[in-house]
Parts: sequence; structure tokens; C-alpha cells
Amino acid sequence: MFSADYRYLRPLKAASLKQMYATPYEKRDELEVWRGEKATVFPLREFPGDGTLFGRAGVLDSDGKYVELSGMDGKIYGSYPLKSTEFRDETVVYCGYLVNHWGHYLIEGIARLWYCLENDPTVDKYVFVLDMDEEREITGNHRELLQLLKIWDKVEIINRPITYREVIVPEPGTRVLRYYSPKFVRMLDTIAENVEVDPSWVAKDKIFFTRSSFASDNGYEFGLDSMDNFFQVNGFEVLAPEKIPLSKTIFYIRNAKEIASISGSTPHNMLFARDGQNLIMMERLVMNDDCQLNINLLRQLHVTHVDANYHLYPVDWCGPYIVGYNDILQRFIDDRNMLPPDSCYTSKKYLDKCIRQYLFSYRDNYQYRWFMADWYPCITDTIWEAYKDSYPYFEPYLLRKKPFLKEQYFQFHYFKQFIKRLIHYRE
Repeated sequence: MFSADYRYLRPLKAASLKQMYATPYEKRDELEVWRGEKATVFPLREFPGDGTLFGRAGVLDSDGKYVELSGMDGKIYGSYPLKSTEFRDETVVYCGYLVNHWGHYLIEGIARLWYCLENDPTVDKYVFVLDMDEEREITGNHRELLQLLKIWDKVEIINRPITYREVIVPEPGTRVLRYYSPKFVRMLDTIAENVEVDPSWVAKDKIFFTRSSFASDNGYEFGLDSMDNFFQVNGFEVLAPEKIPLSKTIFYIRNAKEIASISGSTPHNMLFARDGQNLIMMERLVMNDDCQLNINLLRQLHVTHVDANYHLYPVDWCGPYIVGYNDILQRFIDDRNMLPPDSCYTSKKYLDKCIRQYLFSYRDNYQYRWFMADWYPCITDTIWEAYKDSYPYFEPYLLRKKPFLKEQYFQFHYFKQFIKRLIHYRE
């Protein structure tokens, strides 16, 4: 049975998370399937102002009407005028948009693939769509997942409208914090069960999924190496899932007694976990990730959330952000009888370095635009809570006593302060 430990979250964030976990989450044994002859599958196009994350794509029936089931809440919806289409005498399953992001691929990209276990003998192909005229191959773990499902030889990706003899549109096997189907879970378990274990692989009791190598060049994420060190000194095997085959990642997950991860898309790999496994979630932002909550509930995980972050300015899901050794993490360490990170990661010098990187990144990405999204009003309490909690670390900068960026030393305010200190010293 699912459980969550909220003791290491800031109180208002914990209350918000409890409410999200308490949202009714339907178990749906049967899923809808639409079938239509001479239906058209069309690729993605973005239309600013649509209110969709990705754009418009999906399926049109033989009368040119949009098939509602081919959309995805808030992500993909709607049609647009199509030019002449090619016809193919095939029956295909519409699988949706092949998003080039592992986290979204696991949440939305494979949500319809449960249908491949229905053993429908009429299916010729499983069709994904790309952006209009985009050229891209399915490689790496995206491809390996389809191979583990044993449908790779029937997968096709298209970047232009195509009309088929018949199109099958399965309902997604899960929608975030709304419902999940045992059929979707069975598909995930099938992927895991089809893993061929290499005799050289060695199971680890404790593993930590790092984002360090994934985020090393993106200029948004700071302090990740302190988390790598923290888990390493406490006996966790530090793994970068994007650098190892999916089969091996699944092997590590299913054989571990305890798994830890930085929040974000990395722990989405827990879709392949065994029900009831233990997960430590090191929170990088003040927002709660509803996609991961969906996975935690679906797999009935035992989750401990830890607010190991510092917060200053409002940011979007990408950040920038700082994770690291704070008072909350120290409480977690004390309660678990764990070791802290090495001293170089708990020092003021290290934190100051992270703050400098954070400030440069924030200015570079936001300039004078104060970030505020339409979903921010509902989390203003948790933003303020995290700001107050982090204030002691940022106080010298916020009170304009100490600059963190080199160029700030040449700003008039700090030059004026220097003159005042010089005059005061002479007096």
C-alpha cells in the first residue's frame, strides 16, 4: 500500500502534497478504443495561444472530424487544414506524438501501447507522429523499450498526413492523477519481464539516480554533485540512467531495496519498479511534480520527500535551482543515522559558488522579466515559505552587503559602499 513521509518537506508544501495525493485516483479496468475506416493520422504543428504543451496532432475520421480520443489533456489537441494525403492499405494503431524527452515519452508517449498486448491480429503497424516535416529516428532507450515490447518491427513514425484503410485509437492507459488502468501496468511489467539479464550485471541494494551528467551543460541546475557525493558516501550506487541501457536500469530498479533520485523526469523510471518499493525523492523545486505523484501512486511506492533545495526567485520547471546541504537535509541525515556530504560540499565557499552560478543563470535566462505562470497563484504560499527558509543563505546578497557576481563589484551601489567604508575607516 502506498505511503509518503512528509517530515522533510516545508510545512505548506507538505500540506499541498498531501492534498494532491488524496485526489481520487480511479482504477479503470476497461479502456475505450476507437476504430475508423479511411481515417487520417496527421503530424504535430504548434499554434501559439492554443493552450497546449506540444500543439495539434491526432486522427481525423473519414468525414474529416477530429477524433477526440486521439488528443491528450493539455498536451495535444485539435486539427488544422491538411493538404492532400497519401493512402495506405493498412490497419494501424495510433500511438501519439513521439516526444523527444524521456520523461514525457514514459508518461504520454507509451500510454497507448497497452493495446499491443491485446493480440489484435488485424494490426499491421504502430504509428507515432513527429512534427510536420521533421526528420528523426527512434534510437537509444526509446527504441529499446519498443524492442522489449516486441513490436519494434511494426513501428512507423510519420511526419506528414497519411490516410489508412483503418485506424485504431486506444485510450491512454493513464492520465495524470485522474486514472490508471491495470492494462497499462501489465504493459510496464511485460517490458520488465522481457529484460534479458546479462550474467555480468551485479544487483545493488541501494541506488541513486543522478542528474549530474544529464544537466552538466544546461546551465540551470547547481549543487547536483553534492547530492552525488552524499549518496555515494552512504553506500548508494550512483547511476545515470540516460547513460546505461534501459534493460540494465530496470534490472537495477527491480533488485534494489532502496532507490533515491533527484525530482524531475529521472525518477519517472520508477514506472518499471516492483509495487511497494522504497523511494527517496530529493526535491529540487518548491513545486510538487504531479507526473511523479501519478507514478508513485500507480506503483504503490513508499516515498520519502526531502526539500534539499534553496529558493530565491520564481522560476519555471526548468529552474535555475540549487540543491544541496541545508537544515532540512541535516534533519534527514540525523534521523537516518547517515553521513553528511564531504566537507567541501557543506562549506560556505561551495554554497557561494552555487549562488553565483544560480544568479548568473537567472539573469541570463530571465533578464528583467519576473517569471510568473498561470499555475503560480496556487503555490504562492509554498514559494514564500521556501524563500523565508532560504533567506539566511541569500541575506548578504539581498541586503546588498555582498555581491556574488564579479561585475556587481563595479555597480555604483557597491562602489558607494566601498567609499563609505573607506571614509569610516579613516575617521
